[in-house]
Amino acid sequence: MTDKTDLAPEVHNSEQDDESTQAQSVAERAGELRQQLRSPTESTKSPNESDLLGDSTQDLVDHMRDMESSGRIDMDAFRGEPAHDDDESLYRPSARPEDDS
Repeated sequence: MTDKTDLAPEVHNSEQDDESTQAQSVAERAGELRQQLRSPTESTKSPNESDLLGDSTQDLVDHMRDMESSGRIDMDAFRGEPAHDDDESLYRPSARPEDDS
């Protein structure tokens, strides 16, 4: 058997010395951690000692996570605002923007 000291320096890859930082080791640890954690779209709230808001009350983060998980964007914040579309023929004449020229 050959002694490691007899091998050429090119045979040793120093980038692989620390196995714990190798991609496959990091991926295995991440996979184990993912199984232990809950879904990223689940709401986690701190204990509410005042009992003014129950755990079922939807907050902004819950609303954003709902939009993310459903793929539907809530556009209610823009209700009543003009939709500035490039195709003005879509508007009825009374709703068309005035020409500034």
